[in-house]
Amino acid sequence: MRCFSTCLRVLLTGWLLAHIFPAWALSGADVAYLINQRYQSAPSKCFVNSPVQECSGVLMRVPPSVSGDFWALSPQESEAGVAHFDYVRRDIETSRLDSSVGFILADRPSAAGNGQPYELLCGCPPPGSIGGPPCDDCPGQLNRVGVSPWDTAAPEALAVQAIFYDVGNGGQLSTALEYQRGYYDRSKRWLPVLRVAFGPQGTTAFGYDERDQLDYGFTTVENLNTRYADTRHVCPDGRAGYACDGVVIRVTGWGTTFHSWNPSPGSVASNGVPFSYIRADAHVDRLYWHTNDAGMILREFGAPTEHPSIMRCIYAEDTGTGARDRCYDDYPQLCNAMGITSIAAYIAHHKPYVHCAFDIDPASFQLSLDVRPRIPPGHPWPWNEAIVALWPQDVPLQIGIEAFFYMNGEVGGAQFVQRDYMAITGHFMPIVSVDLKAANGRIFTYDPAVQSFSLMPAEGLPPVPMNPRDIPE
Repeated sequence: MRCFSTCLRVLLTGWLLAHIFPAWALSGADVAYLINQRYQSAPSKCFVNSPVQECSGVLMRVPPSVSGDFWALSPQESEAGVAHFDYVRRDIETSRLDSSVGFILADRPSAAGNGQPYELLCGCPPPGSIGGPPCDDCPGQLNRVGVSPWDTAAPEALAVQAIFYDVGNGGQLSTALEYQRGYYDRSKRWLPVLRVAFGPQGTTAFGYDERDQLDYGFTTVENLNTRYADTRHVCPDGRAGYACDGVVIRVTGWGTTFHSWNPSPGSVASNGVPFSYIRADAHVDRLYWHTNDAGMILREFGAPTEHPSIMRCIYAEDTGTGARDRCYDDYPQLCNAMGITSIAAYIAHHKPYVHCAFDIDPASFQLSLDVRPRIPPGHPWPWNEAIVALWPQDVPLQIGIEAFFYMNGEVGGAQFVQRDYMAITGHFMPIVSVDLKAANGRIFTYDPAVQSFSLMPAEGLPPVPMNPRDIPE
């Protein structure tokens, strides 16, 4: 009786989520929850006397070929009229599948309710359970299930619930993202990508990370455009605007001999990494840029991360900082220490290539932006220069990177950095386009089609297109 009540609650919860809330309204986290619930549900039969695969466990399928459409059928399956799945449930020992990437089929009642019906043609249930007609290869294959084939020309009719990759078996997020993009291109529907970690019997888990989704780039550009338009002088925590608004952005260059997210040798030698700070009222419409370059965008400085970004000072113009300290050695005094606390005082002091550094308190930081429209024209590098404190080398997951970027449609360099990041971290980082002169003020845009996931080794990637002396320091 206890088993019946527990199983009924699990089924009812899943049914309510899947039917009261339409499939398109479920978040990736919701889908992961439903799939984990199905994995843990282990009745001996479903409903009155139906096979256990109808309402419990998870039907997982690896494609006939890793490359190509994940919804493809093998010639043998098409001829036999049955498509094979692995049946994964807490009372079946499953350490791995034949491949580390594939998709998950919705349970049959949910599929029917979503207008994507299929038939269970055969099944190999756990001992003591009802499984319907046995599959031909059932002996020794407790996780084999056969379902009716689908029309591969209409993947939207397939009751696919999620794409998965196995993190413990060389699972490649890159392949999962290619599947996600291919399915969207055909169906205009985003499927969640889930991580699966197979464990000892009963411990397998399915997880969802919004940053592992190809469509997370749309969220990223929405956040960036919102921050760009936000011109608050003071953040809720009392710090200047850089901590919660505006965008801190750096052209990094790219190449096979370094990682673009690391502080460069010149930055290390000068105790600071130069960025620009762009915001609707900062009047920055150009950046240091070379053909096919690449760059990095930081999250707001108030965002939680293991190595928080620290703003040290900011110059109203690019001033070619160097020496032992970008904020102090070249220019011994900060602007406010020199009595430069107004636009008029800054303009009076202004000389080509001789600039004081603004401190990071709210008044000083805002003044660095307010003086920019009054600076005499003619500076060859008219962007501002915000100096960020050094962070450790080779810790890309521990610093606040929000995106990589490209400009003028020159996407190759950014694609290199994106692939390099995925090869090192196993995670997706979106690349976005930056147009500082966008008429509508939405200077950040995202295109899923240009995202690059190839994990080919560095020597197989295009050569560095820029002269090494052009790589920013």
